[in-house]
This record gives sequence, structure tokens and C-alpha cells, in this order.
Amino acid sequence: MTDPTLPEAGTTARRKGFPGFGLQGGLLAVVTLACLTFFGWACWKGLWFLSFCDEGEHLLGGRMLNEGGRLYVSYVDTHGPVIFMLSQLYGALFGWHFPQGARLFLPLLALMAAASLCATSALPGRRPRLLASLVFIGGLASYWLMDAFYMVSFYAVAGFLTVGLLALFVVPAWLGRTPSALPSALAGLCLILILACAYAYGPGALLIVASALWLLAGQKNYRAIRAFAGGTLLGVFLLGLWFLRYADLGSFVVFHIFFNQIAYAPFIHFGPGTFLLSLLPSFQGEAFYPTLAHILLIGALPLLLYRRPERNRIAILIGFVGIILLNARAAVGFKDGQTLIVAFALAGLGLMAFFEQRGEPKTVSKALPCAILTVLAFWGSSHLATNTPFGWTYRDTTHRPPYTLYQPVNDAISQKVRAFVPPGQPILMLPYMPEFYWMADRRPPYGYYEYLPWDWVYAQHSIPGYPHDLCQSLLKNPPPLIVYTPESDPASLTVRPFFACVRERLASLYMPVEGFPSLHVLRPR
Repeated sequence: MTDPTLPEAGTTARRKGFPGFGLQGGLLAVVTLACLTFFGWACWKGLWFLSFCDEGEHLLGGRMLNEGGRLYVSYVDTHGPVIFMLSQLYGALFGWHFPQGARLFLPLLALMAAASLCATSALPGRRPRLLASLVFIGGLASYWLMDAFYMVSFYAVAGFLTVGLLALFVVPAWLGRTPSALPSALAGLCLILILACAYAYGPGALLIVASALWLLAGQKNYRAIRAFAGGTLLGVFLLGLWFLRYADLGSFVVFHIFFNQIAYAPFIHFGPGTFLLSLLPSFQGEAFYPTLAHILLIGALPLLLYRRPERNRIAILIGFVGIILLNARAAVGFKDGQTLIVAFALAGLGLMAFFEQRGEPKTVSKALPCAILTVLAFWGSSHLATNTPFGWTYRDTTHRPPYTLYQPVNDAISQKVRAFVPPGQPILMLPYMPEFYWMADRRPPYGYYEYLPWDWVYAQHSIPGYPHDLCQSLLKNPPPLIVYTPESDPASLTVRPFFACVRERLASLYMPVEGFPSLHVLRPR
């Protein structure tokens, strides 16, 4: 006979949330395997997919740092340091024989974000957390190639870090649960890294955090707040150590913050009007992606607000304003990738929180079909989009042949460059094609790897002590060879007035190479 006071075999495990061997557990295992397989396939395709110029400059910067350079000093760029830290780390670990391999950091960060969803205290059971992470993974897999999540770019990195911040600290506070010390500290570290991805994320990220701190302070939950503050201080300390060795704080402030605000912002019409117009829905071209993100956020918001106290509802609304402000510059396509990534995560969290808040006894049984349908909807919607930044359909994108990028090539022009310029000597590629430094297997000159209109604007009104004027630099320290390819730029940048001084330097200091009109070698002095 069975002792009536003892639970039936296997019941305890099931009540604690461990996967059982019933129909539900088997279906959940199948869905998990399917989502991870789909995600793995997308990541493998992304490893061999085409690049975009931003990625080339991030990898080039990492290599320059590995070779003794300093960010914002010998390698001047307008992007935040985190993406260069990642590419530098890749080079330090694996070398630069296969630069494309740095893309593997993105799947790793995505899985870490998914793990934060599995570990979140916002949801009480393991299976709801797993389902939330599967919705997230399914969304990522559907758009991994379409919205360029595979590229070594700070947009996706910031998105994954924000998911960690939300899952470990913010959403638990929204839903009335207390985040423990270690997750809170990790969330604080995530905040610093988000801010170091791009200063433009600052207003949104700080508003997201403020919404959680306001709730926790009202509950007098100072332990979680102290742990979060400790994580932020640790992040600041570690970032400061890195800056001492590999960058310069003053140059970072000038060329990442002031440069973007003074010189670059007018070219993207940065301002409140542009931001408000970006909220209007549009499914045309690259505007499809921020519109999709906004739709998902609008759908997740009522799910998270459902049956919450008024104070929590206000905090959630404040946090969602912060999420929208992550794209304060009103970018579209892959440049708004962080918002779409966050939207996938909140869709999963909102769905599971809604079923959990209803208090039904078979929450997972009802949530599982909804999660499956949500992932299928993500995959189906990706067929309506065009790839960013290449403009291909989903089928065109997924059927592209594999490419090997960022390697020395043996075409005629690259061989000619290597014949003129010995290893260790710089070349300058104009106006903008970072990939060519990899193709020619030569580095850029000190402080310059490009020349674009905002570089000229800054040179006219540079901040004292931080000059950045290519035309003056060519007079003082000209590289032995310049590759000038005006036909390579679809916007015809080189025919604009700002390029006049560069053409003057080419005419006075350099001479063209016979048979290679784009190559200009320094005249003998």
C-alpha cells in the first residue's frame, strides 16, 4: 500500500517546476530544441554573411588597439568604446587570421540575455521563464539576418545588455518582486556597459533604471539598490582601468559626445521633431523595424500592466518611455536594432506575466501554445521585411552564398598597394571603406581612417587641444599612399565642396600610379 501522507512519485519534482515526462514537458522540450536549432542556423548563416562599413571600422579599431594604438587618439572614431573592447578582446584571444570570427560574440551575448530571462525573478516558475526566453530567441532567429544582429555593431550589443538589465533588475521591480543582490549587481554593470556603447542611450537607460529605483525605494528595499549601485561602481572602475591603458577620457568626450552633437547631428536632422516623426508607423524599407518594435512594445505594455497596483503601473509607463528613448536619434533599420531586441524580450516577459497574473492553475498549458504562435508570427513577419542594410527579401537573404570577409586579397590593386607600401607602413583609403585596409593588409595612418562631411565640419570649429583636420595632417605627416575612389561612394561625397582640400593635397603632394588611377603615391621630397 502507498502511504497517503507521502506525495506520489514525481509530484514533488513537478511542483517545483522541473520538467516532467508528460505531454507538456515533451512539447516544451521539442519547442526548446526547435528554437535553439533555428537560432543556431541563423547564427551560422550570419557568420558568413555580408558586412557593412560600420563593422569594418569596429574590427579595424580592435586590431589597432591590439597593435599598441589608443582609441580616440591614434584611432579616432565617433562610436562608444564597448564595441572596440569586444573586437580587441577577440583579437587578443584568437588573433586576426579570421576577423569574421568576432561575430561569434553576438550569439554569445544573445544567449547570455536569454539566460537572464531564464533566471529572472519577475516570473515565479522555471517553465514560464523558459517560455519567455524561447519567445525572445525565436524573435532573434527570425530577424538575425534581416536586421543585421550578426554584425559586430554596438546596436545589437546594447540591445542584449538592456535585456539583461530589464530581466535581472527592472522588470522584477515593476512586477512587485524583489531582485536579489547578485542579479542587481550584474544589472548595474549592464547599465554602465550600455552607456559605454553609445552616449545616446543615456537618457533612455537612466529612465528605465529610475522607474525601478523609484519602486524599490518606496518599498525601502535598500539591499537591492545598494547591490545595483555596487555593480555600477564596479563597471565604472573596470572601464576606467581600460581607459587608462587603451583610450583617453578627454578625447572620448570630445570625439564621441561633442563631435556627434556639434558636427554629426545636423546631418541626421537630430531633434524633437525628427524623433516624433519616427514614431509614425511605416512598413516601407528600413522603417519596418522600428515600427515592428513599437507594435510589440504596445502589445507587451497592457500585458505587464494587467492587475498591477497604480504605483507599479506608473513605473512601467516611465520605463517604456525610456525604452522608446533608446532610439532618441530616430534611426531606422539595423541602427534601431537595440529597440527591436528589447521588444522581443518584453513580448515574452509580458506574455508569461499576463498568464501568471490571471492565477490560472494551468498557466504553462495555456501559455505554451501562445508562445509557439508568437514565434511563428515573428518568423512570418520577417518575410514581409526587406533586409537592412542591403534591401533583400527574406528568401534572398537566407539563400545568399557564404562569404569570407576581412582577408587580404590578391586582386591587382591590393597587390599594387602592397608593392608600394611595405608592412607596417600606413595607407589612407578615401572617402570611406574600412574593409580595404583588410584587403590590402595595411593599417591606416595615425588618427585617420576616413574622411566624411562631419569631419570637415568639426575641423572648421574644433575644440581647443583636440584638432582633427585631415587636410592639415596631410601637410605635416602624409602617408606614403592614398587610395582615392570617388566612384565607390553612392552619395558622391567626393564631389562635394568639403572634399576640395583633399583633392588639392592629392594634386600637390601625390602623383597617380600608371594603370591604377585610384592609387596616389607620395611625391619624392
